[in-house]
Amino acid sequence: MMNSFFTYLQKTGYTESSIKTNERAVGKFLSWCSQMSYDVEQMTYEKCTDYFSLLLTRKTKYDKLLKETTIKSYTGCIKLYFKYLVSEDIYTVSPIEKYNYTADKDFEHDTLTIKELELLYICFPTLDIKHPNCKSVAIRNKVVTGFMVFQGLDTKILNHLRVDNINLEKRKLRVPGTKKTEPKTYTLNPEQMSVLKQYLFEDRIVLQNKINNHSEALFPLNSDRFSIITSQVIKVLKTINYKVVNVKQIRTSVIALWVQNDDLRIAQKKSRHRFITSTESYKKYNPNANREAVDEFHLMQ
Repeated sequence: MMNSFFTYLQKTGYTESSIKTNERAVGKFLSWCSQMSYDVEQMTYEKCTDYFSLLLTRKTKYDKLLKETTIKSYTGCIKLYFKYLVSEDIYTVSPIEKYNYTADKDFEHDTLTIKELELLYICFPTLDIKHPNCKSVAIRNKVVTGFMVFQGLDTKILNHLRVDNINLEKRKLRVPGTKKTEPKTYTLNPEQMSVLKQYLFEDRIVLQNKINNHSEALFPLNSDRFSIITSQVIKVLKTINYKVVNVKQIRTSVIALWVQNDDLRIAQKKSRHRFITSTESYKKYNPNANREAVDEFHLMQ
């Protein structure tokens, strides 16, 4: 089987050094399959990713963990091997066709519980806004907060939302795809509806007139930097909960909760990840949903 794989690589145009790399990586993988009594012609996604997880713990002869580039190279070689098995009609579809290895970069901040996330929205102030602050800005920022804590949207997506992405009648939010994420239609939470309606029919118009921007952007600005809005939002959220750090932390918290509470494929769709491995990486975050959230908050006066 290995000899025909090398022939496949030669015919495909791989260099001698690339073939040797594949020989080394695939050889180790097949050896592991043999040790586990796995039939390489009947491998599943789960079994393959178990091996990839094992690579994270492997060490070199110098007693150092394998480099990220080495692990990515090994997983690429194994994906290529399964592609070869497909060409030989041993598989109809590779079990790891959609697998995409990404470096595991730990998120350095605490994730937030579901209660903490909900309270960020509930406690976001929109009343008694005093000059020079603007009530319409507060309403807009509460809408942004809702999209962050309920739908897990990030700055890039928030910046690209248009008015026609909202369907109030069906209570839907249609989020466009990007190079890294899939499109997704979310059902809006009932808590979001009244503030969102007020923003669309009143406060958005006030802000458009104020900055003379009558585009179809859901959150019109007179700048290319959407961080003008998110920095205002995070500043307020920190006064509600001192643990809040940034938009990324909030999205990480939301996805971590989806991964905990939903089937992984459902969590992947909610997160709009193109690859299931991106969603799997959130398994390491474990917000303690049973912690009393009230003690963690500095509520506004």
